[in-house]
Amino acid sequence: MLKYLEKYRTLIAIILASILLAISLFLPVHMQAASIVTLLISIGMATVLIFQEHQRAYQDAECTREKMTRNLSFDLISLLLSMAAAIFAGGMAGRWAGMQAGLWVGLLAGFMGGFVAAWVVRFVWGKVAALA
Repeated sequence: MLKYLEKYRTLIAIILASILLAISLFLPVHMQAASIVTLLISIGMATVLIFQEHQRAYQDAECTREKMTRNLSFDLISLLLSMAAAIFAGGMAGRWAGMQAGLWVGLLAGFMGGFVAAWVVRFVWGKVAALA
């Protein structure tokens, strides 16, 4: 199961995004529930893949148990901060642009705002983690 998840993670992400887009267009009443389910699936997949990466390094004796726990904690905090920033910034940008120029511009602005916010947070957190 984990090999399947690791091999097709990009395809799974594209499918989940497509499902969300289709639900937002054709069944907007169910959008909140679908978003929560997709968010939980995404966080779960990312957590499993991060844990698997650090476990592999630990089993190959590349690091100690304490270093694995520290690195795993930094990566999970980074993931959660990035997702929170993307949700907040993407929501704000999408809402503002949607009110100004319509649905498609709002959707594009939300995607771009979320992407940029997550990228900035990951970049800054990478610098902070390197100092620790």
